[in-house]
Amino acid sequence: MGTTPMATGTMTVDELRSLRLGSLDSAVSDWKTMAGKLELLATGGNGETSAADLRKKADAADWKGDNATVSRAFVTKTAAQFSDAAAEAKSVLAILSGAHTAFTQHKADLQTAVDDLAKRNIYVNGKGGVVAAVPPPGVAGDAEIHKPTDAELDIAQNRITKILAGASETDRIAARALRQLAKNKYDFAGEGSDSLKNADREQGRADAEYWRREIAKGNVDEWSEEKLARFNEVLAYQNDNPAFTEALAVGLGADGTLQFWRDLADPGQGRTPEGDRAELLGEVQQNLSMSLANASHSHSPEMEAWKKQIIAAGPKDFGHEGIMVRPYGFQIMSNLMVKGNFDSGFLDDYGKALHSFETEKKPFKPADMWGNPLIASQLDYTGKGPDDDYGAPGSDPMAGYLKAVSHNPDFATELFNRDEMADYLLTEREFYDEDDPFDRGDGTVQSRDALGKALLAAGTGINPDEPHIIDSYEHTEAQKDAFTGTLRRLAERGDDFPPELRDDMALLIGNHGAEVHQTASAINTNEAPLDYGHLLEVSKQVARDQNSYGLLMEGVNQAIVADIHAEHKGDPVEELQRAGQTIGFMETVRNHAIETDTDDPSWTAKWGYHVIGGAANFIPVVGDAVQRGVDAGAYAWQLEEQARIDGEKKEDKGQNFSIRQDHLTALSDEWARVNPDHALCREGEEDKYPRQQAIGTAAFNGNDTANGAVGE
Repeated sequence: MGTTPMATGTMTVDELRSLRLGSLDSAVSDWKTMAGKLELLATGGNGETSAADLRKKADAADWKGDNATVSRAFVTKTAAQFSDAAAEAKSVLAILSGAHTAFTQHKADLQTAVDDLAKRNIYVNGKGGVVAAVPPPGVAGDAEIHKPTDAELDIAQNRITKILAGASETDRIAARALRQLAKNKYDFAGEGSDSLKNADREQGRADAEYWRREIAKGNVDEWSEEKLARFNEVLAYQNDNPAFTEALAVGLGADGTLQFWRDLADPGQGRTPEGDRAELLGEVQQNLSMSLANASHSHSPEMEAWKKQIIAAGPKDFGHEGIMVRPYGFQIMSNLMVKGNFDSGFLDDYGKALHSFETEKKPFKPADMWGNPLIASQLDYTGKGPDDDYGAPGSDPMAGYLKAVSHNPDFATELFNRDEMADYLLTEREFYDEDDPFDRGDGTVQSRDALGKALLAAGTGINPDEPHIIDSYEHTEAQKDAFTGTLRRLAERGDDFPPELRDDMALLIGNHGAEVHQTASAINTNEAPLDYGHLLEVSKQVARDQNSYGLLMEGVNQAIVADIHAEHKGDPVEELQRAGQTIGFMETVRNHAIETDTDDPSWTAKWGYHVIGGAANFIPVVGDAVQRGVDAGAYAWQLEEQARIDGEKKEDKGQNFSIRQDHLTALSDEWARVNPDHALCREGEEDKYPRQQAIGTAAFNGNDTANGAVGE
């Protein structure tokens, strides 16, 4: 081949493209011929004497003297060698043939992806990176040129990375299988895989057994960083191989799995990992989590037993020689659920057990149970703690569990449609700051951050930690129910709304933008698709944080413009009026949010939201024509926010809409562009007045309706 596939590392685009599959195909043909000849030599079938014939005659002969111990053994061994050689040749043929088939598909997938992305003005470089490739205005002229969004680039990068990872995986498996066959220089073992797929399984089981034995030796906290890095490397490339993941989990056993992480993560005695080792442990934690997630989908008797035993071990404590701290099994396992898609049935059973355990411990609060210094260890290395080093207590098992829930959106939707669990998580449970369980700490409650992500998954059907592109506001009935149930429960909390949920609820509201816009612009709020009061209250609570307010406005602005461009029956002036009505609603939201926190001037001290596109993963991608209207509206409201904070525009929570005039004008102009033949769109700058009056009056009405709903 022109480029030799790498046995380690990840292939680049250039390397995959330059693979000469014709040479590999020739090798397959040569080995097919060789295997056939060796098979004839070993077993016969062509009328010639074969090794099998010689062995048969040797076994039947009446050997005397030295022949009994030397000649018979020689003939028998030689005959066996021919059979082993034939078997190994067949294995080589199977591996090479499987590699040829796989690489052919990888190259085709790469070319298809590169061609598809080029149509979206995304260029893939030789190393596998993606960049926007939009021609400059001088080249493009008046042509409409699509500019890729950040979300599109993220998804494109994931697509290319996945293809290259697959090719690298094929290379690694094939190279290892061939090395295994070639390890005996002067002998044939007759051992080898009959396919690339079986080679993958066999290698996975072998790796799992090797590391099971290493872990069983104990003292894992004394592993060198080199050994820990080798373990992590194996986890990284085997975490999607069921043969490896199940064998490792079952081999360690439930208690063994938990004890392993407890010993590795926090050996105590002044040896708590820090620096490079702590950062490496974060990678191990995530790769081990993905391995266990993969294994959880197995329903073999052994894995079903492991899952039950893991849950049964939740209330048990796990110590380490020489230290008093003994965390619960729930705390350890939840820190091994931070990444990967766990089986829904396992998440269901685990969550019920965790909920029951917390309920049974009442009147003790979660902070009392999990944050107790005699229980809490340092178990989470996925992020940095207060000292800016990797490693944090990870004491609240609900955090890791809810992260796992967010990575399985279908289960998340199911979970938050169960009244008992939704009530417990959204209104009853007392979450706490793991960095300082019995004080305020820095005010960030990690498990509520995870709750926000789980809510987002439940209402959108999207894993919030993976880039997505969606093309509509459509949702399943279950997702709608999860969203409306969440709105109701959080609205009822009023100003006790958890601040960690603001950004996620902003994204969730934007994801349901069509119904949100129809509700915010409703004249008869009783006929709105959503509960008007619940939407108003939650939007107000979201808007108490400037960044979350920016995300909320992004989603609402896009929903308004998308509605302007959508097909409707009747007079299109309705979409113009609805646009104004929703802007009036949002103005009330903003003003009441700031009024709620009058003693905190930080919101109005400086306009800091400049992340246009922050909501992109959760709102539908629109065509370039619509996107221009979205961008124009977003630019207008951002400038207005900046101006009012800088004192250039007067604040008035009543009916002074001069501060919203630029945004309303941008939306009015977009409506006119879509409806050029409407009576309100007569040509000439001086004739903008009729449509500006229509959208402005609607904004006043939206403001009045929203103020009335909050009792003003």
